[in-house]
Amino acid sequence: MPSLGFGIERLGLPPLHHPKWALAAILFISLIAGLGLMNLQPSGSLSNLFRSGSVEFKNYEELKELFPTSEYDVMLLISGRDLITPKKMAALREIQLELEFADGVNGVVSMYTMRSSPDKEGYSSPLFPADIPEGAAFEALKKEVLAHPQILKKFLTGKDKSGERTAMMILSLKEGSTTSGKLKKIINGIRKTTEEMSAGQEFKVTMTGAPVIQLQIRNAIKHDRVTFNVIGFVLGVFISFFFFRRPVLVLMSSICPAFAVLWTMGLLGHLGQSITTFINVIPPLLMVIALSDSMHMVFSIQKGLRKGQSKYEAVRHAVLSVGPACVLTSLTTTIALLSLTFTDSADIRQFGLAAAAGTLLAFAAVITIVPTLAMLLIGDEKKFLAHDNEGFNPLLWLESSCAGLARIVVPHWRAITVSGLLICVVFSFFHLQIEPRYRLSDQISGSNEAMQAMNVVDEKLSGAQQINIMIGWPQGGTFSSSRVLAAISEAHNILKNTAKIRSVSSLETIREYVKRDVSTKAGRDFFQDYVTRLPDSLKGRYLNEKGRRALISGQVHNLEAAEIAPVVNSLKPKLEKLAAKYPGITFTPAGLTVVSALESTNMIGNMNRGFMFAIVIVIVLLGLAFRSIDAALLSVVPNLIPIVSVGAFLYLKGDGLQFASVMGLT
Repeated sequence: MPSLGFGIERLGLPPLHHPKWALAAILFISLIAGLGLMNLQPSGSLSNLFRSGSVEFKNYEELKELFPTSEYDVMLLISGRDLITPKKMAALREIQLELEFADGVNGVVSMYTMRSSPDKEGYSSPLFPADIPEGAAFEALKKEVLAHPQILKKFLTGKDKSGERTAMMILSLKEGSTTSGKLKKIINGIRKTTEEMSAGQEFKVTMTGAPVIQLQIRNAIKHDRVTFNVIGFVLGVFISFFFFRRPVLVLMSSICPAFAVLWTMGLLGHLGQSITTFINVIPPLLMVIALSDSMHMVFSIQKGLRKGQSKYEAVRHAVLSVGPACVLTSLTTTIALLSLTFTDSADIRQFGLAAAAGTLLAFAAVITIVPTLAMLLIGDEKKFLAHDNEGFNPLLWLESSCAGLARIVVPHWRAITVSGLLICVVFSFFHLQIEPRYRLSDQISGSNEAMQAMNVVDEKLSGAQQINIMIGWPQGGTFSSSRVLAAISEAHNILKNTAKIRSVSSLETIREYVKRDVSTKAGRDFFQDYVTRLPDSLKGRYLNEKGRRALISGQVHNLEAAEIAPVVNSLKPKLEKLAAKYPGITFTPAGLTVVSALESTNMIGNMNRGFMFAIVIVIVLLGLAFRSIDAALLSVVPNLIPIVSVGAFLYLKGDGLQFASVMGLT
């Protein structure tokens, strides 16, 4: 009969004849893989998940080149009672001035960056004087601060029931500062500086923003990588010991998962792959696959020895009888993982390819290491069996349990078949109703500092996320031309009147504040001069003269992609009309929030469809392996029920289909 494993399992036969050479090859490969481990670095970039060739991501890349984007913004929140007092306002400004020169910080924007209304000559002094006044002068300053359109609800909260306010400073980090080696030092430096300068002020300091979240993701990756690998290996040893109770057999079965992880992660290191939250899932996955396959191989060898077979015969029989099953499980799992490459996300495609390669390497580890160690360690068969504890055999318990289950199933096969089909149909119905769901903050724990600070920004300020409109004009034009200013004004008002937008900031906000009529040349010249004099850290968020781009930013709550996508889609036709009204001027929705909202739903949907297609391929593969259409048809319901049952559970629970859900189903 042809092999169910297509003959691939015969890879395990050479170690039977040359076990020492096989061991040398295994150790050499492991040494090379170990060198690759040193190249692995964690990556917590929030935008990499959506890196693709889509128009939305290209727009985001352009935005990132021209403006300080949220991906580099650290939101520093300083809370305290009676925050608006001369002493505390002076302390807050000292903190900002110190942070301006902190390592990795490109600029700081806060209420201290704002300017007062311009005088008749167009001069606009800093809103806060060099020395914070006291008495009546301070009360006048306080009134002006609270009335400033760019401060309240944007950089300073209202007073809550306890009399507490929160001031926010946005620290724009330098490009390249979010790399693995620098980010931790920069974030810790910001925290240390703020806390040291806050001593005695009873301030509560918290931080959030993409760089902080990135750092927390990287820390979690490092922690989980060690924790899960150690726990997984120890658990594998414990399971092996429970079933075998022989050191040699325990070693043969439990060492394979470690080599599978070493070879796979070493390969990824040599290929320059960063460790993302997705890649971090691979080691536990490989441990499960390798431990299951190796235990079946060892069970077969032990059983053969007990039947009186020689060591060679028992190992050969295990390779040729259990090996094909290992091939099938590896191939079907590989196909399922390769289905993830149907998505546009580079991160997920890399995970699918890496996990698929790891699955094949796990098979290679099992099919070579188990025979090699068996031939080298078992020694004389009679001596080995003399210490065999046949009285304790958990495998017999499993076999008797399965036999008992079979005695129940066989007489009632019709009822069970009909029940299985009905369950499959009902669960499939619910599974098909489930909708993709994604939120940027889902990548971090809801109980940590960054998430709690983000909730403060959502509840008390304008919102933690941005929807941007990037406006561009042709060569030779300027931002102060009547057409460009009119276009900015109309786009600003469109965004301002869009549902779910909390507040909007742009050059139009500044124009409204200075109260100048830009329909006249004198008004435009005045406005141009005013903007030119603004601090670079503030002006750079609204204008890039060299790149001929202006930015309008609308703040929104930390909403799910399904809630933000309609907002972005509602903007597109309005902006298209503006583009027709102002030929040569472009209006582009952009930003990480825009990309995640528009791309996540498509990506998750593509992953789910690709996974379903993989199930079809797996069923065909099983039919080919068994050379039987009946076998392929019999595998349909058992393949579908675990998947659609989880989908039904997620639907009924109201969780939706997320990236992690699809990868878990795979």
